[in-house]
Amino acid sequence: SKKRKTDEKYYAENCKDLTKEIQTKNNGKVFCFFSGLEIIPPVHYHQLKKRIGEFYTDKEWLVPALDDYHLAWHGGNLEWLLKQDWYTKVFLPNLKAKSQELYDKEIARRDKVNKLNPPKLFNDEEEL
Repeated sequence: SKKRKTDEKYYAENCKDLTKEIQTKNNGKVFCFFSGLEIIPPVHYHQLKKRIGEFYTDKEWLVPALDDYHLAWHGGNLEWLLKQDWYTKVFLPNLKAKSQELYDKEIARRDKVNKLNPPKLFNDEEEL
């Protein structure tokens, strides 16, 4: 749609601006919201709130993310994620600091999904 194309252009501009803002605050560096590791540009972003409407383009809800950790979060079950230091020591505290509401939803969503249908996407002993 025409609106989505406009939003995508605005989103791309926001990401570039956000990268510059973060670099200015962090001596030229950008760190992954999920892992805490430094990101070498180009920087990719995760939308903490839905990818639709105002949340898609709102810089407040965009966080820098390394693809490996971002995708692991999307695909990992709670049991596996809880064994990952990056999830428990970096992502969850970052999420809680950003939004108690989103933190509570994360815990509730993971609990619900894993009770209903625990996926086995990763080796339990494997660590990123």
